Amino acid sequence: MSQAGDTVDAPARIVQIPSLLTNSYRAIIAAFGENIIQLNAHGSVTTTNQSVIDELAEYGIIREQETKHRLTIDYTQLQNPDGTGVSNPLEKSARESILGHVNAILDGESHTVNPDLGVTSVTIRITDDRLREVTPARTEEFDLYFEAAPAEEGIREQTRRVNADRGLYTDLGFNVTNLNLHSVIETATKYTEQSDGRYLSWNGPEKDTRPRVNQQLAVRINDRLLPDQYGTLKQYHVVDDEVLELATSDIEESDTNDQPAESEVES
Repeated sequence: MSQAGDTVDAPARIVQIPSLLTNSYRAIIAAFGENIIQLNAHGSVTTTNQSVIDELAEYGIIREQETKHRLTIDYTQLQNPDGTGVSNPLEKSARESILGHVNAILDGESHTVNPDLGVTSVTIRITDDRLREVTPARTEEFDLYFEAAPAEEGIREQTRRVNADRGLYTDLGFNVTNLNLHSVIETATKYTEQSDGRYLSWNGPEKDTRPRVNQQLAVRINDRLLPDQYGTLKQYHVVDDEVLELATSDIEESDTNDQPAESEVES
């Protein structure tokens, strides 16, 4: 987990938002697997077939036909009607089957990397008592919702660098995109009317200049849950509660009141 951001002269406030410096389906599914309870992703590939019209070959007439294949995933975890568990978990066999279809449908002839999908949103369900410790939550299970947004100028190069081996931008034509954490909700409160149980709330850099963030919670999510290669804390300057600006270089210390924790997903 890295940290993105820097200080400026007398900023009104600095908030830290956990973020994933990728929107690769392969990266997300490898990092979170069966902890994923919602995911939306899509990808496409276009193939072109050319043939010369024989009777007009001397005039250089060539017939071209393009075929576009598109693949979309709109996954939501479902419970069995009898309450005995999940009916469609993203277990290993399901993940392997999905990747098999991604490979079969989107493997373009010109690609030198594995085909991939661009994730637009993902929710992971995590059980971690270290998160409960820094919130008013009564239970230790939380739903974390991430949503895609264009990488800001100050983080674009780092995003490109950590995804270089996947060829997202050079071979697959992806936009340079991050998955920013938008909400953290105590799972149990989603089914009661007592409290919304929302301990982080943000609508993204283009829509919300007043993020509601528990800073200790943000740091622990980054330290404990996000994969080392892609996880980061984006540090934003909130100016007069109206302007949200991403800082452009690292802050050395992000949380002086929290203890460092191991990087892992506990389920």
